[in-house]
Amino acid sequence: MFSRKSTHAPWLLLALEVLAVMGCTGDEEPPTIVEPPPAPSKFRDPYEHTPSRFGIVPLHAGFSPDPRVVAGEALGQIPARSLHRRCKGWISETPDYLLEADTAFFQLYVLVRSASDSLLVVRKPDGSVHCNNNRQGTKDPTIRTNFPIGTSQVWVGVKDEGGSATYRLGFSEVEWRPSSMPLPDPR
Repeated sequence: MFSRKSTHAPWLLLALEVLAVMGCTGDEEPPTIVEPPPAPSKFRDPYEHTPSRFGIVPLHAGFSPDPRVVAGEALGQIPARSLHRRCKGWISETPDYLLEADTAFFQLYVLVRSASDSLLVVRKPDGSVHCNNNRQGTKDPTIRTNFPIGTSQVWVGVKDEGGSATYRLGFSEVEWRPSSMPLPDPR
């Protein structure tokens, strides 16, 4: 393999021969490549991978019953503007519900019914935020938009910091008014 007439030290040649033989026998495991963890981003999303307070609402095109209605209690813990600068009101630190769409929706209505003035915030999988604090003069907000496949986060909020309110949250493929849902049970 190596010439013995080399001017290099004999121990170096012997070491190279041993390494060459060891590398050719296949007795050793290939080295494990360890990827370093990703560098933390200074723009880290505080809501990414956040669980929900009340659960997951799985939906697919043509779901039944329509509307799908769930209940919860809104909490005014953090300003809604922490999600979008135009959102007015207060929401919980954790999303109330996660909407898991296994099909895309061309149009889906998300609506809230509450005895209190409420706010609705939806954050889609792409990070876009939709907010309705009932600009139409009612206390029950509605958001109508398309939803891609994936998990969207849904918050129901209140007008005042520290406030709370029970609500019903509905999802529908057809146009419904929040007033079509019964009011939540009083606390």
